[in-house]
Order: sequence, then C-alpha cells, then structure tokens
Amino acid sequence: MIAKPKRYLKTAATTTLTFFILISLLTPLAGCTATKAAQDGVEPAPEPPPTNPLTGEVVASLDLVTRRPLAVKVENDPKARPQSGIIDADLVYEELVEGGVTRFICIYLSKESPAIGPSRSARPSDIDICYFLNPLLICSGGASTVISMVQASGMMYITEDTVHFWRDHKRSAPHNLYTGTPRLRQYLAEKGDAFSSLPVSGLTFTSGEGEAEQAVVEEGAATGEGVMVSEATTINIPYKATICAASYQYDPASGTYLHSINGAPHTDLTTGKRVAPRNVIVQYVTLTGSGIRDVTGAETPVSQVIGSGKCLVFTGGKVYHATWKKESRNAPTQFVDENGNPVPLRPGQTWIHLVTEDIGAAYQ
Repeated sequence: MIAKPKRYLKTAATTTLTFFILISLLTPLAGCTATKAAQDGVEPAPEPPPTNPLTGEVVASLDLVTRRPLAVKVENDPKARPQSGIIDADLVYEELVEGGVTRFICIYLSKESPAIGPSRSARPSDIDICYFLNPLLICSGGASTVISMVQASGMMYITEDTVHFWRDHKRSAPHNLYTGTPRLRQYLAEKGDAFSSLPVSGLTFTSGEGEAEQAVVEEGAATGEGVMVSEATTINIPYKATICAASYQYDPASGTYLHSINGAPHTDLTTGKRVAPRNVIVQYVTLTGSGIRDVTGAETPVSQVIGSGKCLVFTGGKVYHATWKKESRNAPTQFVDENGNPVPLRPGQTWIHLVTEDIGAAYQ
C-alpha cells in the first residue's frame, strides 16, 4: 500500500526532468522560428486599442478608461440653460425630482470638460443609479438626510467649495455653480485616490453601422422569435413639468439624435454645439416617496432602478422594444431584447431618460 505512492513520485520526478530537457532543446528552435518570421516580414498581430466601455469608442490610452468616473449633477431649470459640458459626457441620466422637474447626472470618464454646470444638489436616486461605476459624485450639496445616505453608501463625493467649484456672477444664484474635470481630477489626486479599474457598463456597442442591428433581426427571424424593431426618427418625452419636455430628431447624416428641451434646440453654452447623443434609452420606472421635502414642501421622489421593467432603445433611427434589468446597486443596468440578447448601441454618447408609465414616450 505504501510502495505505489513512492513509485508514483519517482515517475513524476522523471517526467518533470524529461519535460525540462525537452523545453531546453525546443527553446532555441522557437527562437529560430520567431527570427525567421521577423526576417520574412511577418509581424505578430498588434494589441487592439483600448475602448471606453461607456461609449464603445476607441481611446488613446488605457489610463483614460481605468480612472475613477465623475458623476456631476447638472440642473435643468430654464434659468440654468444653456448648460455647459453636457456634450462632453460619456453617459447622461435624466431623473425626475420635485414637481416633475428633471435633473441630469452626467458621467465623465474618457473625455475632459473644462466647464460643467450649473451643478445642483444630490437626490436619493443618485446612489442606486450610478453606484455601480464607483464614481466621484459631484453636487452643490443636498438635504442633510440625502448627504447622510450618500455617506452611508460609501460612495465618494464632493460638495461645493472654493477650490474645485466657482460661481459665474453673470448668472443669478443658485443657477451659477460650475466645476470642470481638471479641478475634479485635481481633487482626486489631493485625496490620494488610487482607483484603477475598467468599469462594467452593461451596455453593448457595435462597430458597424447597422450590422449588429440587422444581425439581431435576422437571428430572431431564424429562430422564429421576432425582435420588435421599427423605424423611429422623432422622439417626444412629455415630462409633466412642460419646461423640461424632451424631444429628439434623428439626423441620418451624423447618426445622432438632435436634442431639444421644451421645443428649443439644446446647445452647449461653452461651444455652441448641439447636444446630440448617438443613443437614447427611455427606461420606465416606478416612483416612491422619500419622506424628504424641498423648500416648497414638495416631496422628493425616488426612482426605483433596481429590478426590471420595459424600455425603449433608440439607435440608428430605429427603436427596440426591450427590457431593462438591474440586479443590485452594485450591478449595471442591462438592456435586452425579447430573446434576451443585449440591444446593440452605436458608439458614442447615450442618454437614459427615467420616466413613469404616465409620462412615457411617443415616437414615429
């Protein structure tokens, strides 16, 4: 009973010795083969360039997409328009706040934006919406209860100070607070932030113009499981506060959706350029009360973004009738078609509108 293990160990040692002898004999041959390949002009395939998981776009350096994302709260009151820096965001969420008014959460990862704002206060929904990105949350402040919730979540955040924010005195307060990615990156450096991780976005992008969309349709036809895709070049999202009503017109030449607010073209204050994302997602959510009220007495709603529900995904002039799924605060939201496949997006900026069933969206 004891002899067999001894024989096994001896055999294993012999095998190991033989292996190293073979390796030593073959290594020069491998070197000769590599040298010959180089002499023949055959070069190894280059590493693919790094891609931004939030946009599907190629970036110049991996460092640009493995740093901490910035999540800036931006106001959408008429007195705050035109805003600055929204066109530079990789991803934009539009959420409901008090009285049916909306605000934006603008996510910056790969791009720089010297001026972003006007920035306003945080809301309870912000945590569940962007926690999965491990961002720095940037806001003008917030109700003490909300700030306590942010602190309890462990999310890194910064509120207004005189170093990393500034006031534009050409505008009236509180619609004049600004920041910028250089100052926010400076803040992270001052804090000794060592974050270095590639975010998992939950979004799927295609490199071809329409190839992935066609593949999805053909796959559904082949399996007998149809995918609900139709043409859609205009979108209207009638937020109850009509001052925030959003609409889009698809521009085939650029492959973007030209954004308007309350019927007026949405432009960037700094550059004058039109806000024009490549993808628009309308995500249906349920609102619940938070028990928190603003200065007018209106209750702050909470968008329930954990769970699942229906959504409309607009990309390439088409609309997908899809489903959104988010398992937990830590997980990204996934947008899938009837077959459970990710809806393919065009590389570029994506806007995600959180709406209730009674708001919805109309398109044609």
